[in-house]
Amino acid sequence: MSLSSPAVHLFHHSRWQDTHVLDELCWGLEEQGVPYRAICCDDHDCALALGQLAAKSSTLRVGLGLNNAGDIALTHVQLPEDRALIRGHIRAGAARLRVLGANAGQLVKVLPFSEIT
Repeated sequence: MSLSSPAVHLFHHSRWQDTHVLDELCWGLEEQGVPYRAICCDDHDCALALGQLAAKSSTLRVGLGLNNAGDIALTHVQLPEDRALIRGHIRAGAARLRVLGANAGQLVKVLPFSEIT
C-alpha cells in the first residue's frame, strides 16, 4: 500500500529540471486542478518507459515521461507496455506542452482530451 498523496507523476530527465518545458507541462496539470509530482529520473532514456514508471508509481495511475531528447509520453497503467495515449515533443511549443499536461489531468478526471493543434 502506498502512503503517498494522490498525484500524477511526471518522470523527467535531469536536463529539464527547472526549465520552461517542465513548467508548461505542470501548469497544464494545475489548470485542471490535479496534483502532480515532477520527479527527476535518469534511469531510462525512453519517454514511454519513463511515462510507464511514472504511472506505476502514481496512485492515480497516470504518468508523463520526458526524456533527454525532449520526447514526451502520456500513459496509464492499464495500457499495453508498448503504447502511449499521447506522444509529443518539446519542439511543439509552450501551448502544446501545456495542453499535454492538461490532458494528463483530464485523464484523471475522466474528461475528453483537449485537442493538440
